[in-house]
Amino acid sequence: MLNTDETSVRAPDDHEPASCGCEDASRDCELVSLGREPAPRTCERLLDLYDQLRSQETLTPSPAVDSLFTELVRLCLGTDETPSEDVLSDPRIHGVREDLVRLCAEGETLLEMAWARRVLGAEEPWEELDAFPYRNNYDELTRLEMHALAGSGCPTPGLRRVCVLGGGPLPLTALLLHRALSVEVTIVDRDRRALELSDRLVRRLVPDGGVRVEQGDATCVSDMARVLGGCDLVVLAALVGADRDQKRQCLRAIAAALAPGAHLLVRSADGLRTLLYPVVHRCDVRESGFVPRTLVHPLGEVVNSVLVARRAGTASPQS
Repeated sequence: MLNTDETSVRAPDDHEPASCGCEDASRDCELVSLGREPAPRTCERLLDLYDQLRSQETLTPSPAVDSLFTELVRLCLGTDETPSEDVLSDPRIHGVREDLVRLCAEGETLLEMAWARRVLGAEEPWEELDAFPYRNNYDELTRLEMHALAGSGCPTPGLRRVCVLGGGPLPLTALLLHRALSVEVTIVDRDRRALELSDRLVRRLVPDGGVRVEQGDATCVSDMARVLGGCDLVVLAALVGADRDQKRQCLRAIAAALAPGAHLLVRSADGLRTLLYPVVHRCDVRESGFVPRTLVHPLGEVVNSVLVARRAGTASPQS
């Protein structure tokens, strides 16, 4: 979890000899010998990538932009190779983290918009969708989520309606859930441009009407009451809510709309991956009216953590 406290720097006092740096150098050499990246080196690389991304005229997909994001993701997935707590506690990284997450969100949205148009223009849209560069990551994340739901007591074979909040312009999550669960899925997003592309894609890829699109703001209680009625499972996408306050607003609005016993699946982040996506705090989930059941922090190529919670209260018997 990212430390949001200010970092204090204390100069050596008159009676305390200043460090010559030998211990730090020895520690870095030890990390290198173990195949691990020293934290200062990782910080420099992250800051350089941040500066390069920030200097781009646009984050629309291009060889240069794609290369920068690929390198950033590769660095942030290396939590087993770099002491993440040392990197995240660096005041320079702490200072740019919020803006770096914003840049990642903007880049991901533009990437999805470009691919949504590409899929719409293809003669074989499912084949084109399979070529999406992060398709395998979505498949792996969905499989992980299915296991997390099963382990949390969510009866996936008996689900009647699923809602994905923050479906985006390329609604892969909703499409994969519809295919995996054979259940009605509603995509909700507040962005009209994303909704327009998503709606066109859904009509092309799922002509039977098993997936539909609605506009709504996940922080708005009345919107959630309107779109979440009868939902057994709500998926809160990683980019819904840019900061902790917005995440809390989303959680409270969702809780107010869900019946006791319904499940919530939240995509979050851990370690260096919090430089790519906002964190959802387990205590905030609990205080919003949910009972956290399962929390999974993947160590492989899957970026997002998965938290499954159940709406507190006693569920009414199903008819």
